[in-house]
Amino acid sequence: MQSFGHREGRAALSRDEHVQGSDERDGARRHKRTGRWLTWLICVGLGAVLMIALALVSHSLVKPFVDEGVHFAQIRQFLEGDWSQHPKLTTLTLYHATLAVVLIGVQTLGEWLHLPLAAALPDGRWPGMPSVDWARGISLVGFMLLALLVWRLLPSTYQRLDHALPLPQARHEASRQCWQWIWLPIIFPYLALVYTDPWIITLVALQLVMLVLQRRIMLLVLIFAGLGLRQDSIVLLGLWGGLLLFMTHQQARQAALSDDGCGAFHSPLRRLATWWSLTQRWWWVALIPVLAFLVFLEWNGGIAMGDTSRHQAGWHTGNVGYYLSVIGMVFLPLWLADLPRQWRLVCQRPWCLVALLGMTLILATTYGVTHDYNFQLWTIRNRWLLWLRDHPAGLWVTMLLCSSVALWWLRAPLRLGNGGLLLLMLALMICSRELIETRYMLPLITVFQLLRVPERPAVERAMTLWAMAMGAMLLAGLVLTRTLP
Repeated sequence: MQSFGHREGRAALSRDEHVQGSDERDGARRHKRTGRWLTWLICVGLGAVLMIALALVSHSLVKPFVDEGVHFAQIRQFLEGDWSQHPKLTTLTLYHATLAVVLIGVQTLGEWLHLPLAAALPDGRWPGMPSVDWARGISLVGFMLLALLVWRLLPSTYQRLDHALPLPQARHEASRQCWQWIWLPIIFPYLALVYTDPWIITLVALQLVMLVLQRRIMLLVLIFAGLGLRQDSIVLLGLWGGLLLFMTHQQARQAALSDDGCGAFHSPLRRLATWWSLTQRWWWVALIPVLAFLVFLEWNGGIAMGDTSRHQAGWHTGNVGYYLSVIGMVFLPLWLADLPRQWRLVCQRPWCLVALLGMTLILATTYGVTHDYNFQLWTIRNRWLLWLRDHPAGLWVTMLLCSSVALWWLRAPLRLGNGGLLLLMLALMICSRELIETRYMLPLITVFQLLRVPERPAVERAMTLWAMAMGAMLLAGLVLTRTLP
């Protein structure tokens, strides 16, 4: 009887476990379906928001706005059958050629379907040509497709960098950081304009993904695509090389810990073997673009093409202060969350305070506004630059805060690499230009946003709300006052 009762109890327990496991699987499937529907609903909502932004910009800015004039003139020239470089365009023309080819296809389809593709401008400058609104729309759709690809690949990228990260958490973090990235105030207003920057930052994000996933051929293709959009993106090879070195050493350290302890990793032979293996696998990914860029320099006689008056070579240390102030504004909730940690750090290590004051002195004394374009008042950037120039007290206070932003970026935890590498690349990318232009830092902002380790949930929610509010406000400024960031 005891044996029979024991068997009966075990059978009942097995049935209970089976029912419980089935309920858990059903709950997981329901949660997965709900999460998938919620994700796609958010994507549709974001697409609707971007289309509304496009409609607002097209209604407010009937003619090409600022740099759109040069970009659309190049597209128009291609549409007329002239495939030469526009004299005022300083970049390569992959972006313009892509839009022109798509517009030719759309125009052909429009002729079949009798769609109103011709521009209806008051002065009739481009009769019979696709309007700038169509170019804006196709540019925005191209960005959305590339950004969707980034979002789909980012979870696997996060898992490659952290093998212990569950897939649902990786998807959640990727969705949140992509959402914040698109809404960042120095990115969102440009999405509905004919500018190369939205495509560039998505290509930079895809290059980062392919680097981590070690898809070398795809990375090489994306590097050449980036050079075709803007040739000075060659400098990003230094960033990819640094991140690759960090990733290789991280993998070698993990292998050494699992094999024979950490001591073997620090041996010179182990380091030489790591570097040699890295060189063997990746040398051609760096060498081919560099050789192509050298051929381009020899052919063009310099980096910039066409009108080179905006891109004079030189070194301008004072530019760093402005870009650090933009970083502090863009990531304000993250920087404010780090201030208590900075206070504890300064109290524990007084030399950090000396370093902050020294950096403030350098930034304030080297600050200057000299380029002609920075005296035009149709951008928030130029108004801010000139205000700092005319108010010395405000300049010193701002540069002290910028030094704090630099300390935060230097210490910010990243999934790969560290903030010091990003600060070095920032200096190389912006100090070599006399013109102070916010868009020059968008690739590094993209890399930081996608690689940063998430803060606590309250800070992340504040960051999401801040990005959305500032992005919408600056888009409203573009539409209502015709002012760019």
